[in-house]
Amino acid sequence: MGQNILKLIKPADVITLINALLGFASIIMTVRGQFDTALVLVLVAVIADGLDGAVARYSGFGVLGANLDSLADVIAFGVAPALLAFVFLASTGYMAWVFSGLFLACGILRLARFNVAGKKDGFEGIPITAGGLIVALFLLIKELVPYFDYMFATLLVILSMLMVSTISYPKLNQPVILAPMSAVLVLDIAVFYLGYPDMVKKASLLLFIMIFAYILSPIGRRYYVRN
Repeated sequence: MGQNILKLIKPADVITLINALLGFASIIMTVRGQFDTALVLVLVAVIADGLDGAVARYSGFGVLGANLDSLADVIAFGVAPALLAFVFLASTGYMAWVFSGLFLACGILRLARFNVAGKKDGFEGIPITAGGLIVALFLLIKELVPYFDYMFATLLVILSMLMVSTISYPKLNQPVILAPMSAVLVLDIAVFYLGYPDMVKKASLLLFIMIFAYILSPIGRRYYVRN
């Protein structure tokens, strides 16, 4: 006899399910044409994704945890951003399928590889959470980007390749790095719901730069070691 699934669910798993539901809500908002709301829901899902790990460390890990987390991440940071990418690249015709599909496929592969041989001390390839967050932030600042279609398509290819790469990335668990990034993320979400679109663009741009610096960090480390 199998166990009652309700008895297997831990507090962290509830937050993981909320993460999945936020991704689902983002998809619904995209279908309804409420794109800014869909993008901000991806940002909110990032907070939920961080909270479930913190809660798990405090209250304990369940048997569902790792697999549930990956399934939620596929929805919130794979399917939801890929659908948004498809919509915003619709003018490119069939290439919208290619770039958005590539991002989703590489994100799924990234999660599968992590589940098979996850690194305890860091990540191999950028996490899908970072990939989905960067897509959402880039679309929030799209008015500031020249040649948007080309730049966005290029970004999707870069993110896709980085997710399945073997480049080592550190976990963002140092307060000196995590605190300012979290503060800007919360600010970005808050000013959106308070109705300050100009502030949303500024906060999104700042957070995009901070996250992109994280992506470039292995290059900086290699240069530092060589010199």
